[in-house]
Amino acid sequence: MKDKKELLKQIMTLLAKNEMEQADKLIKVFMDYIPEISTEEVTEVAQQLEDEKVFADAKQHLEIEKRIYEIIKEKIPSKDLSEFGEGHPVHTFMEENKHIKAFCDRALKLLNAENSFKNLYSDWVLIAKLFSDLDIHYLRKENQLFPFLEKRGFNHPSSIMWSLHDEIRSLAKRFLSSVNQKDEKTAKTILPVLIKEAKEMIVKEEKVLYPTATRLLTNEDFKKIRKGEDEIGWLIETPPKNWEAKGEMGSYLNSSPERLASILSIITDFFNEKATLDELKKRFKIELKGNITAGEFALAEQKLDELGVSDDVFEQKVTDLLMLFKKSLEKSKIKGLEEGHPLDSFIKENIAIKELLTELRKAQENIDLENVNHKYWIDAYNKLWQINIHYVRKENQLFPYLETKGFDKPSTVMWSMHDNVRKLIKFNRNLLNDKNYKEFFDNQEKLFLEIEDMIFKEEKILWKTSLELISNEEWIEIRKGEEEVGYCLIDSPIQWNPNWKHPSKFSDEDKERKKEEIKAIPYIKKAKGNSPIGGINLEIGSITPEQINLIFKYMPFDVTYVDENDEVRYYNKGEDRVFPRSAGIIGRQVKYCHPPKSVHIVEKIIDAFKKGEKNEANFWINFKDKFVYIQYFAVRDNKGNYKGVLEITYDAKTVRSLEGEQRLLDWE
Repeated sequence: MKDKKELLKQIMTLLAKNEMEQADKLIKVFMDYIPEISTEEVTEVAQQLEDEKVFADAKQHLEIEKRIYEIIKEKIPSKDLSEFGEGHPVHTFMEENKHIKAFCDRALKLLNAENSFKNLYSDWVLIAKLFSDLDIHYLRKENQLFPFLEKRGFNHPSSIMWSLHDEIRSLAKRFLSSVNQKDEKTAKTILPVLIKEAKEMIVKEEKVLYPTATRLLTNEDFKKIRKGEDEIGWLIETPPKNWEAKGEMGSYLNSSPERLASILSIITDFFNEKATLDELKKRFKIELKGNITAGEFALAEQKLDELGVSDDVFEQKVTDLLMLFKKSLEKSKIKGLEEGHPLDSFIKENIAIKELLTELRKAQENIDLENVNHKYWIDAYNKLWQINIHYVRKENQLFPYLETKGFDKPSTVMWSMHDNVRKLIKFNRNLLNDKNYKEFFDNQEKLFLEIEDMIFKEEKILWKTSLELISNEEWIEIRKGEEEVGYCLIDSPIQWNPNWKHPSKFSDEDKERKKEEIKAIPYIKKAKGNSPIGGINLEIGSITPEQINLIFKYMPFDVTYVDENDEVRYYNKGEDRVFPRSAGIIGRQVKYCHPPKSVHIVEKIIDAFKKGEKNEANFWINFKDKFVYIQYFAVRDNKGNYKGVLEITYDAKTVRSLEGEQRLLDWE
C-alpha cells in the first residue's frame, strides 16, 4: 500500500492532468484503505504540488482541492478547538462561525417559506446585509492570520482560500443588489448557492485552517494577531476582550507559601461563613501579625476559583471581605512616581474624582427640590461621566498586561463593577433629565459610595499589585496607547519614557546604535552642518523620525511602500483608511496581500516597473460609498535603480463633485 500522502499526491496530479479514469481508481483505493488523514497532511500535499507548479493556475487548484475535500472529508478527524479562551483569535473566529451558521439556517428557512419575499421582505434585506458582512470575517483572516502562516512557509490559504472568499463576496454582492432591486427570481437563485458556499468555508476553516494555525503558530504570534484585529472589526456584536497568553502570577510576586496558605484559609472561612468577621480579624492579627500586602491579597483573589468561589459571589462580598484587611491595606501607599507614568495619571484622576464628589455632596446639602439648578447638575453629570474614560483606560490599557501575568480578576470582576457604576450614572442622569429630583437625590449617595469603593480597590490593591507585576518597558507601552482613550477630569499628562535620552546625552554606544537605525534609509544625500539634533537629513530639509511619522499619519490618503524585494515595508496609520491594514503585513510578500484574482495585475505592474518600462499605474473603483482612486508609482534612486513601489489610495468622491472655485476661506 502506498503512503497516504503519496497516494493523495498522485490523485491530485492526475486530476490536474485531467486523467479522470485513473484518478477515480486511485480515489476508490484511498477511500477503501485509508482510515484517516489529517488536515495538516492534506495541506502539506497541496502546498507541495503548488510549489512544484503542478496546477495550471489558481482556478484549477481551487477546483481540485474543493473536489478532494468533498470526497475525503469523512476521513479527516475533527480537532477540539474549545481550549482557546475568549479573546484568542481562534475563539473569535469560531464564535463568528456560530453566527454565520445561524443566519445561514435562517436564510434557508426564509428561502423555503411561501411568499416570504413579499411578506417578509425586510428579513431578506437583513439577510443580504449579514452575508455582505462576511467580508469582515474574511478580511481578518487575510490581513491577520494569513501573513503569520506565510512566515511559517504555509502560503496555501493566501493563494486558495482568498479565491474562495472572493467567490462568496461576489455572490453576496449580487444577492444584495438583487434584493435591493426586488428581483425575487435572481435573489432566490443566488441564495442557496451562497448558503452552501458560506457553510463549506466554515468546514474548511474548522477542519483545515484553524487546526493548522494552532499547530504552526505560537502564543506570541497569536498575541500579535489579536493586537491588529481591532482595526478591522468583527461579525459578533460584542468585541472580544483583549487576549494575552497567561503567565503564572505567583512567579512575579514576593510572598511565602506559608503566608499565602494562611490568607487563603482565612478567606475560605469567610466565604463559607465558618467564623464571624471579628473572629477572622483576630486570626488575621495572630497568624499574619495584622499585615497583608496588596500583592498578597491579589494573589489570594486570583486563587479563589480553585477554592470554589465564583466571580459573582466574590463581586457580591468583596467589600465585606476587604473589611477584614482594611487597616493593613490602608497603609499601602505609592510614592515616587514620575509625572506621566500611567499610574500617576490614574492617581491624579482619582484625586479629581474625589474632589468632584465632595463638591456634589456639598451642593446637595439642604437642596430645595422646588428650586433645583438644573443646568448645574447636567454639567456635573457630564463631568461625572468622564469616569467612564478612567475605566476604559484601565480595561484596554492596564488589564491586558495584568492578564499576561496570570492576574485576570480585574478583567472579570472589576470590569463588572465598572459597569455597575456606569449603569448608576446613566440611571441617575435619566432621573435628572426627567426632573425627578427627589429620586435623583435619594439615589445619589449610593452612586458616590460605589465610586469611592472602586477608588479604594484601585489605590490599595490594584495600583500596588500592578507595580509589582508590570515591567518598566510594559508601562512605556501602556503609556503609548493612552492618548487614543483620553483622560478623566485632568489634562493630558506629559509624555513619559524613562528610557528616552536626549541625543546630546548619547554615549558612544548609543550613537553607533543610532547610526545603524538611520542607515535603514540608504539613498539620502546628507547635507553637512544644517541638521537639527535628532533630525534626519532628507534631500531637502531635515526632520525627526517623530515628525516623519506624524506627517504620514495626517496625510489624507493611504500610503503603502513595497521594497525592491517585493516585501511590504510600511503603511501609514491614518484615522480613516480606505482599505484595512494591520501590522501582520509588514515583511509580507506583496503577492499575498491581494486577492488571487487581481494579483496578476499587481505582478504585471511591478514587473513593468522593474524593467523600467513604466513608472505609474492608475485605477479608480466604486467601493461601498466611496469613489476610490488608486495610484502605483515606481520608486527609484538617483541612478534610476528600482527600489520598490509606492501605493497611494484615497476617496476622491468629494474632489470629483467640486464645481466652480472657492478662493475665500469658508469654515461654515
